[in-house]
Amino acid sequence: MKNSVGISIATIVAIIAAIYYVPWYEHFERKSPGAGEMRDRIESMFLESWRDYSKHGWGYDVYGPIEHTSHNMPRGNQPLGWIIVDSVDTLMLMYNSSTRYKSEFEAEIQRSEHWINDVLDFDIDAEVNVFETTIRMLGGLLSAYHLSDLLEVGNKTVYLNKAIDLGDRLALAFLSTQTGIPYSSINLHSGQAVKNHADGGASSTAEFTTLQMEFKYLAYLTGNRTYWELVERVYEPLYKNNDLLNTYDGLVPIYTFPDTGKFGASTIRFGSRGDSFYEYLLKQYLLTHETLYYDLYRKSMEGMKKHLLAQSKPSSLWYIGEREQGLHGQLSPKMDHLVCFMGGLLASGSTEGLSIHEARRRPFFSLSLERKSDWDLAKGITDTCYQMYKQSSSGLAPEIVVFNDGNIKQDGWWRSSVGDFFVKPLDRHNLQRPETVESIMFMYHLSHDHKYREWGAEIATSFFENTCVDCNDPKLRRFTSLSDCITLPTKKSNNMESFWLAETLKYLYILFLDEFDLTKVVFNTEAHPFPVLDEEILKSQSLTTGWSL
Repeated sequence: MKNSVGISIATIVAIIAAIYYVPWYEHFERKSPGAGEMRDRIESMFLESWRDYSKHGWGYDVYGPIEHTSHNMPRGNQPLGWIIVDSVDTLMLMYNSSTRYKSEFEAEIQRSEHWINDVLDFDIDAEVNVFETTIRMLGGLLSAYHLSDLLEVGNKTVYLNKAIDLGDRLALAFLSTQTGIPYSSINLHSGQAVKNHADGGASSTAEFTTLQMEFKYLAYLTGNRTYWELVERVYEPLYKNNDLLNTYDGLVPIYTFPDTGKFGASTIRFGSRGDSFYEYLLKQYLLTHETLYYDLYRKSMEGMKKHLLAQSKPSSLWYIGEREQGLHGQLSPKMDHLVCFMGGLLASGSTEGLSIHEARRRPFFSLSLERKSDWDLAKGITDTCYQMYKQSSSGLAPEIVVFNDGNIKQDGWWRSSVGDFFVKPLDRHNLQRPETVESIMFMYHLSHDHKYREWGAEIATSFFENTCVDCNDPKLRRFTSLSDCITLPTKKSNNMESFWLAETLKYLYILFLDEFDLTKVVFNTEAHPFPVLDEEILKSQSLTTGWSL
């Protein structure tokens, strides 16, 4: 039977059914969704990951979504709360804005809070990495305290009490050396600090200079100046023992010997083991108003522009390269995905959280060529990192790329669609990292340029299409890392990093919030939001910079 235009009823039914059952990620390609719809989608992605973890791995630190495997990191198999503590503030942020899942978010906050209060115990006879435990666990507890108080959800005291207990245990690491630079690990039960088991015992430079926000905020909340003083001690030997501002132009090699404060390597990069050194210079200034740290940040950024900045062929994409043999060695066009935080950092430092339109009316910006340069470079680096997704066959960026500087011998490396970068065989994995969507989020809220939301929606879609497990069944759907994001179809890996929940989905979610005041909040390097600290309270507690150059 046919209708008057010659189309069978069966055909019409089939068309309607096809439209109805098209997944949301296919609809995106036809019509860019609104902010509210994107928030709903990201909440769904978060909850699908969270429900799967809750059902098959609850309480465990490490989880594999494909095979539903789980284990804890300490040798005694006690939990550190790696996934739960890292994710609580994401639950709170989504609870605050959700229109579809508010009651579920509230229930999961309560469930997590009870587990943290009743089960989690940091008196563990095991070595933990000081840096990772600080940024994820201490940072997560402190931001949960802040948001619990701000949003009036849960019991904020639970988070602060647990943060004090953990902070007291981690703080002992700073007493392990005469310089005040901590060893890499500490036993949470005995307080015994342990040197790095590799690299001649040198500590990662980024690690011991990425503890300051957490301990300074803890000092502010408790009035205990010792936390503040301990974390600040690391800078004086680092700067003075190495003549950092002059000999190195504010750029740091990636290893430092904690007993002497002397650098232990020549490699200088903004990727792993170097990245968050620069991040916490600026963020301490934004958090605590200490101008010394902005001055140090300023010196490092000018050093980066002088020694590490280059452009790709053929598209002239800006990238931050590496100097493997020190400042006077050859520039390598290699860049980790980790470096993609720099778009957001440069933008934040340029406007100090104000929109670019407002900042341009302020003397601190209008009279500064450096800040204007930072803003332009922030746009350039963010575009480069977006292109690392756009020019990939899956729409997802690999862990590391090598930019085309015109001198690369490919040797069988994969070449991007436009040719701006190459990927080595061992660098094809994607861990669902947050750095690019982090910068896209900052660029949107500081510029209100809608293209950044379009980029974020594209990346969210690529995550859905490529990292989803059992995608056709919403009750079983979850997300996992990729061992290869270049070869199609992509190859999944049985691993979900906690930062998928704590950072990547959080930054994507904030990207689609209509209002988010970046003058009032500073994110630690694990995307845990802290409030900008009150200057009068800091003065009353004598929490001020305790060293100078």
